[in-house]
Amino acid sequence: MMPPIQIRNQDVVRDIRRLAELKQQPITDVVAEAVRAQLNEAQRAREARTLERMRGIQEIQAHIAALPIIGPLLTDADLYDEDGLPK
Repeated sequence: MMPPIQIRNQDVVRDIRRLAELKQQPITDVVAEAVRAQLNEAQRAREARTLERMRGIQEIQAHIAALPIIGPLLTDADLYDEDGLPK
């Protein structure tokens, strides 16, 4: 069981109580609703950042794929010795 949360900031406590009063809901419900809304917003923002990074990666990959191949392609034999160590 997780320990209960204690809010020591009186301004936050006052705001929670006021919101609960205005919405005519229990304090726990008001806090739960606010936290869930923030969690949803944070998750959407994180997903948007991830998609943006993926688009950036795909752009870089497309740019690299479009570059001309100059000279012969290197093989493992060109890069590693007989023991598998870099040359």
